[in-house]
Amino acid sequence: MTSLTAFFKNRTVQQVFLFTFCQNLLWWLIGSTASTGQPLDWSVKLALGGYGILLAAGYFLILRRHFQSHIGPILVVAAATLGLLAAPNDHLLQLFAVLLCVFLVLACIPQLGLQSIYGLVVFSFLAGCGVPVILFFLRNHYLALQFMTTLVPVMASYLTFFAPYYLPTPPDWRWTLIPSGILILAILLLPFSWKTWVAILLVGGYWELNRHVTAAYRLVTAGVVQLLVGYLLLR
Repeated sequence: MTSLTAFFKNRTVQQVFLFTFCQNLLWWLIGSTASTGQPLDWSVKLALGGYGILLAAGYFLILRRHFQSHIGPILVVAAATLGLLAAPNDHLLQLFAVLLCVFLVLACIPQLGLQSIYGLVVFSFLAGCGVPVILFFLRNHYLALQFMTTLVPVMASYLTFFAPYYLPTPPDWRWTLIPSGILILAILLLPFSWKTWVAILLVGGYWELNRHVTAAYRLVTAGVVQLLVGYLLLR
């Protein structure tokens, strides 16, 4: 009992839980946008939920440990197994579910050069589309243009909030403004409202805040702010 209490009091464990919650809530929020299809079977929900939990926890540890985590890749491989079970009759969706898992494992190999701008772009695309696309397609059996449009700022948010982990030492501090600028431009693609202004202010505020947050808390802070921005844009 003492060991279990100590485990849950560990700050890294607490951050993993909070980050994983934020990522999965964001994904399911996006996947429910413009969805008019049939409810998912409980077994699919269980497999997809487990996939998202293990995936988010896995890449939290991978990024937090600067691609040197031993547990992170194991969680990601376990997530891939559940991803296959989430869509047992659709091999294309299974492939899509596994792609991010494969990428994250390969990114841990420095010789492949995926800890770079190229890796960040691939990660942003796969993380921003993965669970939402699978969730939407399983419900509706098609992908709507309205839904695909909402994914653009989501992918851009991954560029913004996770850039420091793929590009830890930019040659000039002004380079750090580029991902935020891309996200703001992507936000402007959506219907304009007061929520859009608040989301843009949050992005600008995060850029300034991130410079003052302790390194140990930056990743979980990014997850929370990303969820807030996503909620404002999608609701």
